[in-house]
Amino acid sequence: MPHLLILAQPVPPRALEALGAPVEQRTIETPYGQAGPFARRQQHDGLGVWILPYFGGPSRTDPRATIWAAKSLGVQRIIAWDSVVGLDADLGRGDIILPSDYIDWTKHQPSTFFESTGAGYIQQNPPFCTDITKALSHHLPAARPTVYLGGEGPRRETAAEVHMFRLWGAQVRGLNLVPEVYLAKELELCFAAIGVVTALGADRAETQPGGEVREADQTILRALPAIFAGLPAPLRCGCDHLQAGPRQRGILTEDWRTWG
Repeated sequence: MPHLLILAQPVPPRALEALGAPVEQRTIETPYGQAGPFARRQQHDGLGVWILPYFGGPSRTDPRATIWAAKSLGVQRIIAWDSVVGLDADLGRGDIILPSDYIDWTKHQPSTFFESTGAGYIQQNPPFCTDITKALSHHLPAARPTVYLGGEGPRRETAAEVHMFRLWGAQVRGLNLVPEVYLAKELELCFAAIGVVTALGADRAETQPGGEVREADQTILRALPAIFAGLPAPLRCGCDHLQAGPRQRGILTEDWRTWG
């Protein structure tokens, strides 16, 4: 079963060669609009990874279309690689972070796929897939667990907002993990994330770049093949079981199967 890498950190295509040679490209029509193009890379041992360039902003693809398309492609596990703003004073450019929890600070994003069925009340703990998070932590031991604040682009935060976000417990801010993380849960997909600090909060002066972000990107790129290959099968994390009642699960299954 192929995996999906949501790539919200700009890296050159040739840097993805470790994930295999490109073998297929697809754009998917969904009830929420078009998603893609998704490019699938294949390794000699048969491991397949779909890759989707993805950047938050007013004209972004509807996140529901992204997650629905992943389900249509047969994906079970998603890793989202985001570029984030470091809100904590001890986070610097090039630091690798591992989101362990999130705060939803989006204002216009869809809150759920299936609000009328009650599925929007799915338990959000743990927020990210435990299997994938363990694999990311094992292969990227320097990655720092952080609380991720999901906002909307393209406006940067103000210094006052940084102070407010810190009081809430947020350590980084990004644009590409929320609402995707909980939409994936509704479609019984495993979702976890990794991030690189590419900018500092508005209350701090930016530092001069010295290749830190490029070095962090290279570290993640070297680790990704082993991360994907080492994920256990069958699933142990429970992401394929919605924590809603049988009635909600039946409605979701019926709704999904009747599409297309």
